[in-house]
Amino acid sequence: MSRPNPLILLAILMVTLVGSAWFGLRPGALLISAHEGDTYHLLDILFRMEQGLVPHNDFMTPLGILSFLPIELFLTRGFGIGQAILWSQVLVASALFPAIFYTAWSRLTPKTGYFFGWLTVTLVLALSFGGSEPGLSISMHYNRWAWAIGFVVILLAFAPARGREMPVIDGLLLGLGLSLFVFLKVTFFVALLPGIALILLLKKRWTVITTAVVTGALAALVALYLAGFEFCLRYIGDLLTVSGSEVRPHAGTPFVELLSQSSTIATTAVGLIIYILISRAGHLEEAFGLLLLLPGCFFITYQNFGNDPKWLVPMIALMLVLRPQPGDRVVYGMDIHTGLTAISTAAILLFMPSAMTLAMSPLRHSAQDITKYEPMLPALPAHADIMVRSDRAKTMTAQVELDLPGSPWFKYRDVAGRTEPESLFGVPLPACELKAGTLAWFNEISADLVKADLPSKSQLFVTDIIAGFWLFGDFAPLQDGAPWYYGNLSGMENADYVLAPKCGFVPRARTLMLDELEASEFLLSPIRDNELYVLFAVTQP
Repeated sequence: MSRPNPLILLAILMVTLVGSAWFGLRPGALLISAHEGDTYHLLDILFRMEQGLVPHNDFMTPLGILSFLPIELFLTRGFGIGQAILWSQVLVASALFPAIFYTAWSRLTPKTGYFFGWLTVTLVLALSFGGSEPGLSISMHYNRWAWAIGFVVILLAFAPARGREMPVIDGLLLGLGLSLFVFLKVTFFVALLPGIALILLLKKRWTVITTAVVTGALAALVALYLAGFEFCLRYIGDLLTVSGSEVRPHAGTPFVELLSQSSTIATTAVGLIIYILISRAGHLEEAFGLLLLLPGCFFITYQNFGNDPKWLVPMIALMLVLRPQPGDRVVYGMDIHTGLTAISTAAILLFMPSAMTLAMSPLRHSAQDITKYEPMLPALPAHADIMVRSDRAKTMTAQVELDLPGSPWFKYRDVAGRTEPESLFGVPLPACELKAGTLAWFNEISADLVKADLPSKSQLFVTDIIAGFWLFGDFAPLQDGAPWYYGNLSGMENADYVLAPKCGFVPRARTLMLDELEASEFLLSPIRDNELYVLFAVTQP
């Protein structure tokens, strides 16, 4: 059974890692031109951790601590935040390098192995979440890292070894990979474990199973020892809170629509055909495993913003290595070898826009005109190496309601199904949703808050999904609050003031916050009201 030449494979992986890292680092700063809100959430968390705060213990997040520790490792050693993020990707790619090499070499044919290795390293080092949009973004970096691990564990579980089997190494990597999911993004663990466990059991790979279980148990004990029992309980609590949240039950398209809408039904069909053809090829255990694995892959895609079907990558590789020889399996007149070749080609074409976006992102980053960017954190000059494109940062475009009382459009308000105007403790708030301009929004509100002459290190509860004003002024991060709001008025018991912007970024989140505040026992008294925001003093119950 042919497999990749180890020297050629090693060279491809090294060139990809060094080349992508160099292009990413070349501008001397991390340049952002998309998903600025997500970037501010990440910065909020990272700078809290730099102050010694611990995720879950001191603030709420459903993301595992491994989403941030690689960045924090560089940040606490004096790196600017932009350089810390870029170097963290190099660190993660280097750490995964042996597993990627081993998987490609031990499981795949030469061409497939070279492609798989290149794309997996590219995925870790990309400066885009994928999709077909060309914007530069560090948003959802943890999803890219988790998918790279997912590529490895899926192929180690489902693809047959090419040559001598090494069950201890397979089990070790599977156990480590699944353990990393738990403290990176637990969705991947929940979604991929059933299919992986089933195929291992059906194949009776007892040494692999034993090694993986022991590795996972040891990883859990180490995590428990280092983080503490309370940390684990709070992490579970955050996950349960988010799973029941009304703010963001899914990151984009509802699950049924994801499977059936016109833009994604081809991907769904490819997934179903993969199962059918692998079954018809005589790989019944693998087909049974896919019955659980493919729904898990769909679920991860549903949970991730952009709904980018990255699961196609290991499926392409799996189809190519499980193809029978031409003419060996003919079902209803169709050569299964030809069928799997055709479907893998279709999957490649479906994923090609995302693959090219990922691969080209470091090159686009390197080619940017840095004069068109400005620091995202002007109040922190030591971290001026994370920059946002000026036009996006200061384009104040908003969606507003025109059918207000007194306007010529008011007669259409009932037909349009408008709800009653929102208010907080008797103070009206306009229906207004910003589409861009995060930096200008932060700057103007922060500058006006200075005039309010609030006590130093006051804590703000903000009725919007973006709340990192403490990065722009003399405030403290909200203790037990959530950089991204998921419900339950997290941290409100520690708030000195409630800041209600007149125009924010996620109206659905604001509506939930206002309803919860009105129903709570907190007493809010307006102390400053202008065209930017309403500021309330908080009386704790």
